[in-house]
Amino acid sequence: MHLTRAVSAVALVSMFGIGCGESLPGAEGKVAPQVAPELLSRSSALSTEIYNGYAVTVSGGLGSVQSFRVVNPAPAAKLSFTLRGGSGDADLYVKRFAEPTFTDYDCSSDAAGTTENCVYTTDVEGDQPYYVLVYGYEPFSNVTLHAYYSNPLALATQVPIQGNQLSRTVYEVDVPAGYGRLQVTATQPFGPTGQFKLYVRQGDAPAVPSAVDCTRDSSTLPAVCTIINPVAGKTYVMVEGMSNSYACNLRVDVLKK
Repeated sequence: MHLTRAVSAVALVSMFGIGCGESLPGAEGKVAPQVAPELLSRSSALSTEIYNGYAVTVSGGLGSVQSFRVVNPAPAAKLSFTLRGGSGDADLYVKRFAEPTFTDYDCSSDAAGTTENCVYTTDVEGDQPYYVLVYGYEPFSNVTLHAYYSNPLALATQVPIQGNQLSRTVYEVDVPAGYGRLQVTATQPFGPTGQFKLYVRQGDAPAVPSAVDCTRDSSTLPAVCTIINPVAGKTYVMVEGMSNSYACNLRVDVLKK
């Protein structure tokens, strides 16, 4: 069944501090889905639980509807939902506290292809449920759905981090142009206090295990990730707990050479 949508040249919604979507080329746009309510209801009832920082792979046919639910575990500056990679054309709908529909959502992102973004930048608190709908505007396969909270991290600033097993904490770093090396360092200055892994990726949050630029762990301290000739813009650092609890200090520096 092919589903139609009303024309929208720009897939951008901003409400409640939410930024969503990608601009579509020209003025062609895509038309908004018209899906039977019982199909959406059935999809919501079968929502798949996903977890902060853990990317999942999704595939679907033309007109397919898949629902997901994530509970944000901690207050943060930002909560992001993204689709990346794969092939085809999938769209993204997100709503806090309740399942989205094609007419009732906090954010919709329906650019051509499989690169979609929905971002909350206010009132991101712990234990809040968020519901995600992935719609197949065209058949799509091997697309990565990622939900994660993040906080900003200033360069040359040390921050203490604590977590538990399998927790994932993401930091965003603004990297200026003109530097020859980006260095991310995690230390445990008072001796081993749990085990962790360190992941670094330029341009997007690390999507373990494949979409990562550098990985280190606490078996060798300090744990240091180095990126040569870093690209100006956002770099993302993620720390994952590998023991019942862990603590470390995190710092990011840029060097001329």
